[in-house]
Amino acid sequence: MSSLYHKDIYKFEKPINSYWESTVKPKDKFKTLDTDMSANIVVIGGGYTGLSCALSLVEKHNEDVVLLEAGHIGWGSSGRNAGFCCIPPAKMSVKKMFKKYGRKETQSFFQNTLNSYKYKKNIIKEYNIDCDLTGDSNFEVAPHPSYFESIKEEAETYKTAFGIETEVFTKEEFNEIGHGGNEQFGAMSYKPGFAINPLKFLIGLANAANQAGVKIFQKSKVTKIEKINGKYKIISNDHIINANKVVMATNGFYKDDIFPKLNNLILPVISNIIITRPLTDEEIDSHNFITRNPVLNIRNLLFYYRLLKDKRFLFGARGDLIGSEASSLEKSKQMEKQMKNVFPNWSDVNIDFHWRGLVAVTTKFSPSIGKLDDDEIYYSFGYQANGVNTAPWSGNQLAKLIVSNSKDLNISKIYKGLPSKFPFPKLRLFYLKLALAYYKYKDKY
Repeated sequence: MSSLYHKDIYKFEKPINSYWESTVKPKDKFKTLDTDMSANIVVIGGGYTGLSCALSLVEKHNEDVVLLEAGHIGWGSSGRNAGFCCIPPAKMSVKKMFKKYGRKETQSFFQNTLNSYKYKKNIIKEYNIDCDLTGDSNFEVAPHPSYFESIKEEAETYKTAFGIETEVFTKEEFNEIGHGGNEQFGAMSYKPGFAINPLKFLIGLANAANQAGVKIFQKSKVTKIEKINGKYKIISNDHIINANKVVMATNGFYKDDIFPKLNNLILPVISNIIITRPLTDEEIDSHNFITRNPVLNIRNLLFYYRLLKDKRFLFGARGDLIGSEASSLEKSKQMEKQMKNVFPNWSDVNIDFHWRGLVAVTTKFSPSIGKLDDDEIYYSFGYQANGVNTAPWSGNQLAKLIVSNSKDLNISKIYKGLPSKFPFPKLRLFYLKLALAYYKYKDKY
């Protein structure tokens, strides 16, 4: 995968200059691996999936667990996303899911998604994690009048097929409840839904795992995994950890040279975020933007935004292909222009932060949870840019799978099993270029 994007994106030793980094206490209390050791289970990846899995394994099942993170805890996408807790973790319409998987299995999938919300809220409450939780719904906005009918149809399906509370708003109604600006031609809301400071949540989860007894090592990049006589030798920082079981929880940052059976399964897609200076009350009022709920514009090349607790405005989008520092800066300028086209009264508002991260797209367009046949290698990945809500619950399900050593989980079949490999994997970036060009064209007409 290192050939897909610029080397800058994988500088694990380099801090991420995100807004979230400025809101948390120093995170260097976790050690770096500096000796050989053994453990029953080694978890690779210190994001939502890995930490949730490790916490469950130790606290609920009394397992001996070591967790390895290549950067510092919070370096990866779990600590640098927009903090949106959204549904569903799938890049296909409900109609397509009905057709491909059937109504019953799709309903099960959405029930799992609702369970993800509950699990996330329970973790926040149980471990008293202060993560700036805001909102009680998510909004989906029609970027053109033609999109409004599809939004109304989606709202009705959510309500009747999945029991999700929804509400539809015309352009005028949506403006009245706190959303002005352009490219807004009606919207739907669904509950539950909320937003968090993703890094604060992650650090809280890491602290809980550490206190429970998970041995956490940051700045400890795994460079090799070998299977010898049914056991695993994990190489990190020139040290060896011997383990009986291994959990792959790296999502979009998985490197194709770590474990061959998992190669060529992921297309890492760059997501970009900018955050403004704090807005004045007058500036907020100028667009009547009072909602603290997350907002998603459902154009093909979607963008998303929300008002933060300190009155800064967050705006995110997909689309960067290179991943270098120069391309990141150029993309942030494009996003600033886009944001100010939607909210023209903020034309003089400065951007204080810009950064990027990776989300994982797969050929099945939905997450994968499971165990490799004939190996004690467990995996959960492919959250399709909805990992904030899905990944902690998936990690918990993974822990259940590891302990039971069974493939039978109380989850939809949509989650189970690996996606197919990308054909001609060296062309993955080319596929993405074509897709972006196509969606950009569709958004014009």
